[in-house]
Amino acid sequence: MSPRAAAMAPDDRRASIIAATIPLLRDKGRGISTREIAKAAGIAEGTIFRVFDSKDEIIHACVHEAFDTAAVKAELAAVDRDLPLRERLAAAVTVMQTHLQGIFALMSVLQSSGQPLHRPMDAKALRRRQEGTAELDRAFTELIGDDAVLLRIPVLNFIGYLRMLTLSSVHPMLDGQDSTASELVDVVLEGALARPAAPATTRTTRGKN
Repeated sequence: MSPRAAAMAPDDRRASIIAATIPLLRDKGRGISTREIAKAAGIAEGTIFRVFDSKDEIIHACVHEAFDTAAVKAELAAVDRDLPLRERLAAAVTVMQTHLQGIFALMSVLQSSGQPLHRPMDAKALRRRQEGTAELDRAFTELIGDDAVLLRIPVLNFIGYLRMLTLSSVHPMLDGQDSTASELVDVVLEGALARPAAPATTRTTRGKN
C-alpha cells in the first residue's frame, strides 16, 4: 500500500523531496527512479508530480540545492563566539569542507553515470552565487569579529586565502584530503615556516662560600 502523504504546502513538499533525493543522487546518480524518491521521502509516487513535472526537474532542483549556502550560513552563525579565534575558524572551515565535499560527491557520481552535474550558469544563478559568496564573506567576517585587529592583512583578503585552501583541501583532483581544518587555519594564520624553539630556561645556582 502506497504511503499517504501528510498535508504540506507546495514549497515545503518540494523541499522535503529534494532533501530525500540528494542522498540518492550521491549514491546512484541519475539512474534513480521516482519510485525510489517517493519511498525515501515517505510519500506516494504520484505526490511527486504535484510539485515537479519530471525526474529531470527534481535533479535540477537538487543541483541548485547542493550549491545553496543557506544551511552553511546557519551553521556558521551557530559557531560558539566564545571560542578562541583558531577554534572558531577551524569549526567554520569544517563546515565549509563538509559542504564542498557534498558538492564534489554529487558531481562525481553524476559524472560517472554519464550526465555530469553542470552548475547553473544563467544570469540569475550567477547573481545568486555572487550574493552567496558575499554573504559567506560577511559570515566569516562576523565570526572573526574584533579579532580582525590581530591580522596584518585586510580581513577579506584573509578570508579569501582561507577559502582557497579550504577548496583545495577537498577537491578530488588536488589530493589535499589529508589536510585538517585546524592545519589549514594554522597555515593561513602563521604561515608554513618553522617556528623558533622557545629558549630553554636556565637555572643558575649560587655556590656557598
